[in-house]
Order: sequence, then structure tokens, then C-alpha cells
Amino acid sequence: MVIARERRLTAPSSVPALTWSALAICLGLWWLWQPRRYPFVPGDPATFGTLLGVVPAAAMPLLLVAAGVWGTVVACLAARRQPAQGTTVIVVGTAAVFAVVFGLVVPGIQPLTLVGYAMAMLGPPVLFGVVLAGAWRWRGGPWVVGVLLLVAALAWFTGLADGAVLLRYLDVITTSAERAGPPAVLLFFLVGGLVWGLFGTHTLLRIRVDRPAPVWMQPAAAARWGRVAVVIATVCALPYGLVRLTWLTPWPLGGDAAELADHPEIRLHGLLLGLAALAGAVLTTGLVACWGEVWPRWLPVLRGRPVPVAAAVVPGTLVATLFTVAALPFSVMAVTSGTPGMLLYFPFPVWGPALGAAVLAYALRRRDDMARPGTIDGS
Repeated sequence: MVIARERRLTAPSSVPALTWSALAICLGLWWLWQPRRYPFVPGDPATFGTLLGVVPAAAMPLLLVAAGVWGTVVACLAARRQPAQGTTVIVVGTAAVFAVVFGLVVPGIQPLTLVGYAMAMLGPPVLFGVVLAGAWRWRGGPWVVGVLLLVAALAWFTGLADGAVLLRYLDVITTSAERAGPPAVLLFFLVGGLVWGLFGTHTLLRIRVDRPAPVWMQPAAAARWGRVAVVIATVCALPYGLVRLTWLTPWPLGGDAAELADHPEIRLHGLLLGLAALAGAVLTTGLVACWGEVWPRWLPVLRGRPVPVAAAVVPGTLVATLFTVAALPFSVMAVTSGTPGMLLYFPFPVWGPALGAAVLAYALRRRDDMARPGTIDGS
């Protein structure tokens, strides 16, 4: 495999970076116009682990506008047919700074919490709807639907998720939605750091002199170390999910039995979060499974078609970034709070890089044959 020499940067590669920069300008100007809408207060415990906990509230809107303007200018320079000399250095330098600041220093833990809660709240109904829609074309579909209905009936009649509990859980969803503003902004910053980081990496790859790619980037090698990364990432996802399943017993780990009995909506929420982690473990295995390259039979419309590489790489990269960014502040919080054992339930320092490596291996081995069915060995 050869990475061709290419010194001209094309416009499509700069579009995401340009779009994010323009949105950053708009957000900064809105905060300047409505300073009371700025949601971050330096010193507030809610800003733990993020740079916004120390940056003065009056300074951040101006800094964001300046960053957005600079990013817009750089992205436009990169999109020109004949980029000026030195454009590559400017693009890569800007991407490096934006990736570190917006991708690593600013976000903190809140974006991960936001995404995790969204998966727990929206995942079950979405999964049931998809299975129900595709069941009529899949021989085992009716059985799966029956199992899901049986689980729902048991949850209802045992009081785990009956009408009263679901109403109380609706209040949890409403409260979470009302508080989603600041985490959503931090997620926007993280996405910006990720977009600019990928833009800078793409720029570097396009100017490389013609030569074979490193051995570790070859599809066969990526398949080998990708398996190891998938195993590690999958194992990292299990502890939290299994701990949350103990909330179905009278001896819940990480929770008080009396409190959970008094607040069944908290029990339900914790169980859904645990199931989301276990679902993440299953999805991670798809990076080395046949159904990670060909849509499974129970999916309506898409069944049997090749899985676009981006369908796995984009969400996988985002989740891996969320885990990696949260690793340092979460570790500090676990140690300073006297609960270092939380790192066994949430091994983000290992989980994030392992998942990122697994996603990278998936992308490397599939980039030469976007529509090849089968497993990583081509079977």
C-alpha cells in the first residue's frame, strides 16, 4: 500500500472544520450579546475537570470568537485550489492547538455523562422499535420480540418499571433534559477538537512523500492488533454493567438498598446505564465480527448490505474520545474523593485508548475494500 504524494488540500476536507469554526463564532457572539446566558462559573463544582472552571466568564466569549475567526480563515485558506506556501504548517499548527484546547482541556467529564444518559434513556425504545420493525423478515425475529415483551411484562409486574415508576423516571428524563445545556456546549467543544485533530492528521497524510505505509498500518497487521484492542475494550465495558445488574438483588453494589427501594426510578436509571455499557461491549465486538461489515438480518431496510466504514468509525471515534478525555479528570476525582475503586468500574485510562485503537484497526483493514463482506479474514 502506498500513500501518494498530494500537496493540494481539497475543499471537502476543510468543510467540517470550517462549519465548526463558524458555529463557534455564533456561540461566542451570542454570549457577548447575552452574557447572562453563559453557563459556566469559575470555581463552580460543576466545572470540575474543565478549563472553563478557571477562565473568567467575561473572557471566554471573546476567546471563542477569536478562535472561530482564526479557524474560519485557516479552513478557507486550506480550501483554495492553490494554497499559499506555508498553509500546511498553519493548518497543522492550528489543528494541534485546537485539538489540545477544545478536545482535551475544555470538555471534562460532562459530555460523557450527557452521552451516557442519552443512550440509557433512548436506547431501549429505539432498540425495541428497530427489532419490531425488522422481525417480520427474520426467522428468529418473533422469538426475540416475545422475549423483549416478556422482560417488559416482568419489569412491570415486579414493580421494577410499572406505571408509577415510569412516571417518576419521566421526571428524571425531564430534569436531565433541563440540565443538558452546559454538557451539550462542552460536547460541542470536544467535537470541535476532534474535527480539527482529524483535519490536521488528514493534512499531514496528504503531503507525505510516496512510500509504503508502515507495517502496522497494513490490513493484515491491523487485523491482528485490532483483535487485541477489541478484547481489552470489551472487557473494560463489563465491570460497570455487571455491577449495575446487582441492583436487581437485595445486595446492590454501589448503591444503598433502602434508598433504591424508596426511589425505584434511581434503580431503573442505574440499570439502564448498566445495560448501555453492556450494549457498548457488544457493539465493540462488531469491530471484528461479520455483522460489523454486513448489516444483520434483524435490521429493516439495511439488512444484508455492506456497513459503511463511517457508520462504525464515526460513533466509535467519538465514544473513544469521550472516554480518553474523561480519563484524567475522572481519575483525579476518584482519588481525591477517596474512592479509587471507581477506576475498576470505569477504567477510562485503558478503555478510551483501547477503543480508539480498535476503531483505527477497523478503519485500516476496511479502507481498501469498502464493500467486502465477511469477517476480518474475509470469510
